[in-house]
Amino acid sequence: MLLILLCAAVVVLPGLLVARAAGLPGWTCLGAAPLVSYGVAATAGPVTSAVGIPWRPVTMLVATAVLAGLLWSIRSLFRRQDTRALAPPDRRGDWVIAAGVVAGAVLGAVAIMRGIGGLEAVHQGWDAGFHANAIRFISDTGDASPGALRALNNYEDTTFFYPNAQHVLTSIAGQLSGSSMPSLLNVQMLFLPGLAGLGLAVLVRAYGGRVALAASVPLVLASFSGFPYDLLSRGPLLPYATGVALLPGFLVLLNRALSPARAPIVLVTVVAAAGLFAVHPSTAVTASIFVFPMLVHRWWPSHAKQRLWEAATLATVASVAALAGLPFFLGALAVGEDGALYWPANQSPGQAVASIFLLDHGSGVPQQGLVALLLVGLLGLGALRRLWWWLTGGVVFGALFVAAASSDAPVLEALTQPWWNDRWRLLAVVIMTLAVVAAQGAVVVGDLLAGLAQRLARGRAATPRAAIGLARPRLAIGVAMVAVLATFGLTSNSFYIPVNETQVNRNYQGGPAVTASEQTAMRALAGMAGTEGRVMNDPQDGSSWMYALEGVRPIFGHVVDPGRFRLIGEDQQLLLSSFNCLDSSPEVRQLVDKYDIRYVFTGQGYLRDHFRRIPGLLNLDAVGSLQLMYADDGTAIYQVRLAAMSDTPSRSCEALT
Repeated sequence: MLLILLCAAVVVLPGLLVARAAGLPGWTCLGAAPLVSYGVAATAGPVTSAVGIPWRPVTMLVATAVLAGLLWSIRSLFRRQDTRALAPPDRRGDWVIAAGVVAGAVLGAVAIMRGIGGLEAVHQGWDAGFHANAIRFISDTGDASPGALRALNNYEDTTFFYPNAQHVLTSIAGQLSGSSMPSLLNVQMLFLPGLAGLGLAVLVRAYGGRVALAASVPLVLASFSGFPYDLLSRGPLLPYATGVALLPGFLVLLNRALSPARAPIVLVTVVAAAGLFAVHPSTAVTASIFVFPMLVHRWWPSHAKQRLWEAATLATVASVAALAGLPFFLGALAVGEDGALYWPANQSPGQAVASIFLLDHGSGVPQQGLVALLLVGLLGLGALRRLWWWLTGGVVFGALFVAAASSDAPVLEALTQPWWNDRWRLLAVVIMTLAVVAAQGAVVVGDLLAGLAQRLARGRAATPRAAIGLARPRLAIGVAMVAVLATFGLTSNSFYIPVNETQVNRNYQGGPAVTASEQTAMRALAGMAGTEGRVMNDPQDGSSWMYALEGVRPIFGHVVDPGRFRLIGEDQQLLLSSFNCLDSSPEVRQLVDKYDIRYVFTGQGYLRDHFRRIPGLLNLDAVGSLQLMYADDGTAIYQVRLAAMSDTPSRSCEALT
């Protein structure tokens, strides 16, 4: 629990301080705070690395204080220019919304925690080891530059880029707590329902939504399997899921910056925009798609002068954010098509549309309770007219989801390329909009019940105290909404916690990436190798986790698909194909010296069923320059002890390619 609270403080408090210094009010400030924290990390991290200052908690503290002080100073200079009248606070409504946000956050965290099984559990997915290694690398080296992560697995690629804002900020919590990398990774997952629920609640209130709707949407969102649970069962797609969760808060902040703009709020919006891009570039693209209908909503009834001013403000935010996040922007451009992946279509258009409305894309089982709320919510769409632009964005992503799921046409693959042609990522954005409609369905039912209760209360001759209470509109709707949500919880088997727990648990089965026996072997390896030199490993068997778990640097710090072996560096290709030519190959021996390879580690399983041992690690027992130091349950550790060079290749050696 202490680690969860510490991580929450690291994610929220820096941004909260900066947002308050900029003069953001109430819910807007709270909703923007997590994204602003990532923005501080995204803008300060590369700068500190460029000037040789290590990324440490004190660095983050100083960066936060400097930015907050700058914004407060600017705000003080121009304080008299802000003449906007603030709406009177609704303290009771605020507490109700806060209760809904907390309930949704707890509900989602419980589902994820039950799926994980414990904070020390190792996620067995494709990207988990890389994310954990990235956090450890930043903590160990203090290098927060996004290009620095090439040292993990792409050290021969000078154009390598990975958006690292989440890893940079998480490393602060790791340095403060000394916690393990799996626990830090898992805590970040626990936050997703709360971050997304908070953002949606703030979005609803910012656009005039009722307290009942704002308080209900976090609970309803936490029940959808499509976000975030499906994204966590794969990958995990943690940076992308975090970016999606932060999206509503960013749009609320941008809307605030446009009406009318004040310099401190524009600047904090710039920091937030840089943070969104640095968490994951595709979520910044996602935000831009929502911005178009949002601007139509703002500009349709406005004057030309207002539109011109707001367009200039928007251009300023975009250009300065691109400058502030320049390392991330240039890195994304450099990656280009080389980083693209394409997933084949596996549904017809009709099946894809049905998957959206039946909510059965991940599990194959419709979430009938949510479907019912959606149907009722569609009848009450008129009450969401100020949020039509948000729903329009959802329709756009629904269309992109159908395109990605049902067609391999080149033009459609090009359209969905910013999301890796991955329908799961597109569906997650759709879920964020459907949650508002489903919550509106709950409000419609609540209004009907409240109206019925009031009529019954007024119709009684001898009105008891309870009936008098129900005759009060706010109390009546409050009781009705509690009844509706409680009924939904009962009929959906505790807000679909078992279903969502199962989704998360798919990648927490104690293998195949890292089994308990492999963790034991990695501890033994750390005792032998320490933190000096590198270890030759197979990029397909999960051994990349050795760095995150034990601080031992592998040659391959991330999974490499066999189909992409040709895209990695020449040195790595040679080691993959011919490391077992160590006795007779001068080229291999040069690489052993170059990378200071002292040990070899082979695990017992593979991340995919079709993976096999790489050629360069076959028949290692026949290599005279390797001495077996450890063997247990399919895992082996060899020490490199170079023998005299042989003129003829040994039987273990594959032909050099």
